[in-house]
Amino acid sequence: MFRKTLLTTDSISWKYLLIETTENVPAEIKVQLVPIIENLSHFHEKNKNDFNESIKNMELRIEACLDRIWETLHSGYWKDVPIQYRYSYSICSILKTICLEIQNNIQTDLSMVLTMIKQIDKGILLGAPLQSSPDMLTLVASRLNSHFIKISSKEDLSKRIEIKNVDISSKLFPEFRSVPNYEQPSMELFYKNIFQPKVPAIIKGSMKHWKSLELWKDIEYLKRVAGTRTVPIEVGSKYTEDDWAQQLITFSEYLETHISSKCTKIGYLAQHQLFQQIPELKEDFSVPDFCSFSDIDDESLPDINAWFGPAGTVSPLHYDPKNNLLCQVFGYKRIILYKPEDSEYLYPYESRLLSNTAQVDPYQPDYEKWPKFKSAEGFFCYLKPGEMLFIPPQWWHHVVSLSPSFSISFWWN
Repeated sequence: MFRKTLLTTDSISWKYLLIETTENVPAEIKVQLVPIIENLSHFHEKNKNDFNESIKNMELRIEACLDRIWETLHSGYWKDVPIQYRYSYSICSILKTICLEIQNNIQTDLSMVLTMIKQIDKGILLGAPLQSSPDMLTLVASRLNSHFIKISSKEDLSKRIEIKNVDISSKLFPEFRSVPNYEQPSMELFYKNIFQPKVPAIIKGSMKHWKSLELWKDIEYLKRVAGTRTVPIEVGSKYTEDDWAQQLITFSEYLETHISSKCTKIGYLAQHQLFQQIPELKEDFSVPDFCSFSDIDDESLPDINAWFGPAGTVSPLHYDPKNNLLCQVFGYKRIILYKPEDSEYLYPYESRLLSNTAQVDPYQPDYEKWPKFKSAEGFFCYLKPGEMLFIPPQWWHHVVSLSPSFSISFWWN
C-alpha cells in the first residue's frame, strides 16, 4: 500500500469535496473531476508505482479543466461569470496541488512548495469559497506557507520601510475646512459626536496597541509571513486613467519592486481582502470597537481591506455606501472630503461602473469644464501613523499617499 501523509489533505473532507463537485460544478467539468476525487481520496491504498502513472494522467485532466474554466472566467464581465465555474476553479486548484505533492518531495523542493502555494492562491483569488467548507483553500495555503518557512534556511537581514516624515504633513490648504480631531474618544462620545451626526473625524490613540504599527515596517517580517503568497496589484496612476491595469505577483515581488525600490510605474495593493486570504496577518491588529455601532439591524462583521503602496498612490475622488474607518498603520496620507449634498458640484461619471467617482480633480480643478465645482465645500486632513479617519457613508473622499503607506479600512452598515 502507498502510505504517505500529505500536508494538502489535512484540511480537506473528501466527502464534502465530492458533494460540492456533484452539486455545484458544471457537467462538462464534473465528469472529469468526480473520478479524480474518488481516486485521490483512496491514494494511500494504492500501489505506489501504478498510482504514480495514473497521477500524471489526473494532473493533465485537471490542467485541461483549469484552462477551460480560465476561458470562462476571462470572457465578458466578471460579475456575469456563473458562480459554478468559480467553484470549479477552487476545486481544481486543490486537486492539482494534491497531485503535485504526491509526485514531489516537498521536504526538500522549495520551488515546488512555491508552485503549490501559487496555485492555491489563484484558487482563492479567482475561485469562490466552497459552500461546505469556505476556509478550505485558506487553511491549505497557510499550512503550505508555514511548511515553506520551516524548511527554508534563508535568513535575511532585517530591513525596514523608511519614511522621512519631516514636513510631510505640514502644508496647509486654507481653502478647505479642517476635519476635527479626537484623542481616544469614549464609545459614547464617538456615537454622539461622530457616528450619529455622520461627520468625518480623525481619531488618535485608539489603535496604539496594534502590533502591526511596528511589525509591518519590517520588510523581512512581511516576507516571512506573506512573501510566498500571490496578491493582486493595480499598476498605473489611478483607476480612472488609461494606463491603469491589474496583475498578480507574489507579495515578496511586490515589496522588492514597488516598496523597497523605485519603479517607473506605481503599483498599489488596493482594496484587497488580504487578511481573509492571509489570516496570519490579522493577528497583528484588532477590529475597532467603534465598528460595533450600526445604522441598521445588522450584526455582520465589517469588510476589512488592505491598502498598501509607495508614495504617490492616488484614490480619485469617490464615495462608498458604508461607514468607513480608515486606519493608518504606517506612512502618511492627505485626504480631501466633500459632503453628499455637494454631489452635483463634483460631476460624477455617467457610466454605471464609475457612478460613485467624480470627474473633478480637487487639486487641479478645470472651472471652465466644471463650473459648479466652485460651490463645493471641501474638508481637509492628514492621516498619520496610528490614526483613524471616520468617513461617513456617501461622503466623497480623495486620497493621496505622501510616503510608503499601509492602511486598513473597515466598512460596515
